[in-house]
Amino acid sequence: MPLLILLVLLAVPYLEFLVFMEVGSAIGGFQALLLTILTAIIGVYLIRQQGLIVMNRMHQTLQRGESPVTDMVHGFFLLVAGLFFLLPGFITDTIALFLAVEPIRAILGKFIVNNIGTSFYGKASGPDNSPHKEGIIIDGEFEEEAESHKNIDQEEKPED
Repeated sequence: MPLLILLVLLAVPYLEFLVFMEVGSAIGGFQALLLTILTAIIGVYLIRQQGLIVMNRMHQTLQRGESPVTDMVHGFFLLVAGLFFLLPGFITDTIALFLAVEPIRAILGKFIVNNIGTSFYGKASGPDNSPHKEGIIIDGEFEEEAESHKNIDQEEKPED
C-alpha cells in the first residue's frame, strides 16, 4: 500500500504536467494558465454552494433525530473535491468536478460505506458465523428477587 501511495504521488504531477503541456501547445501557455486559475475559482465557488446545501440538509436531518451519515459522506467528498480544485491541473480539476456532482457522490458513498462495514465486521461476526445484522443490542445486568413480584399496574403479589 505505501508503494501505491508513492506511485500516485509521483505519477499525478507528471501526468498533470503532460496534460498542461498539451493544452498549452493547443491553446497557448498563458491561456492554459488562465484556464487553470479560472477552473479553481469556479470550482471553489461550486464547492462552497454545494457545501452549504449539504450543511443545511445535515442540520435538518439532525433536527428530525435521524443519522446524518449520508450527508457526512457528501461533505467528505466535497472537501476532497475542494482540495482537488485548488491543486493546479486539469486532471485533478476533472476528478473534482465529478466529485461535485451529487449522484456520483451518492454512488461512491454507498460503495465506500458498504466496503467499510465489511472490513470492520468481516464476513462472520457472531459465534454461529452468521453475518453481522443491524439491530439493537442492550447490555445490562439484572437481579432476580425471589420474595415478591410487583407489576406496574397492580399491588404487590406474594410469590406462590
